[in-house]
Amino acid sequence: MTVLANQLLQRQEFIETAELDGEWVLLDLDSHSITKVNEMGGYIWELMENCPTISQLTDRIAAEFNADRLQVEADVEAFVAELIRVGLVTHD
Repeated sequence: MTVLANQLLQRQEFIETAELDGEWVLLDLDSHSITKVNEMGGYIWELMENCPTISQLTDRIAAEFNADRLQVEADVEAFVAELIRVGLVTHD
């Protein structure tokens, strides 16, 4: 289990999203910055509303895609850590 695994994740409030040809654009209205993510990144972004921990995200994605849980957890944590780094997500 990782450091972020059971911490509550919260998407920043002032983020507009749009899906364009399988890519997602996340626009931070406060900083006027744009972050592009792939389709899975957009899916994780959407899931975060109802699955606010890495453990919950991992369980949902591993079950839905019949994927290896350990690999999914590593990938989700790396993605979420990047969202935290760029200021799109906070954690407690």
